[in-house]
Amino acid sequence: MNQEKIGKFIAKCRRDKKLTQSELAEKLNISNKAISKWETGRGMPDASIMLELCEYLGITVNELLSGEKLEEGEYKEKANENIINIAKESEKNKKVKNKIIIVLTIIIIFSILLLIKNIIYRNFEVTLEYDNRLIKCEKNNEDIICSFNGISLVTLYSEYINIDDETLIFINGKMLLQNKIKSHYESWDSMAELNNGNNTSFNTEITINKSKDIEDCKEKIKVYYTKTNVNKIRSLGKEELQKVIEESNLMLEI
Repeated sequence: MNQEKIGKFIAKCRRDKKLTQSELAEKLNISNKAISKWETGRGMPDASIMLELCEYLGITVNELLSGEKLEEGEYKEKANENIINIAKESEKNKKVKNKIIIVLTIIIIFSILLLIKNIIYRNFEVTLEYDNRLIKCEKNNEDIICSFNGISLVTLYSEYINIDDETLIFINGKMLLQNKIKSHYESWDSMAELNNGNNTSFNTEITINKSKDIEDCKEKIKVYYTKTNVNKIRSLGKEELQKVIEESNLMLEI
């Protein structure tokens, strides 16, 4: 359908009926901007008001869709042509609608993935490998102090377990994934270089008091750095615990 031709035809018929855009809009209970949009070829009347519009303009729907007055002999030919044009327009609109749905679906999926990525990025912790240039452990009277010096914020976790005549303390260091990425923490050397200097950005410490923090603390104490989640230590069987010990690094023995 030629929307520009139809628009000019609507404007001519309206003027022939001596109606302003505002008056026709009032009769149809719509805004005069809608009338202007039709007459400039930027839109089409909705199917729900076509019959009423044609009645006010003194034309048929067939003539409206043809964009011209029709002779009696032209009605059948134009009616068939308009039906075909409507079908084509409907198919075109359907394709456009499907494309819009696909684009919106992609945008929504991308937004959800981005949200999930940000949640993981800001909340997921990665376990740090042991490096004696960065991780220190020492005894100070009744306290056992473990510290981590580096260029990014690290959280230290601890757990203890009494085995026979000794107390085993396990330390585990974790860093948020976002800190790992921001600090370019792919190389331990890049952090260790600052460990012996004066420019260390972060110094994380965890202090364990033998009397207050450890129930029935034994005289013999061993402190290990482990990659195992310390929350699982107490639930491990004897063989599993031995395996963790073998895979951990002994930092301090008292």
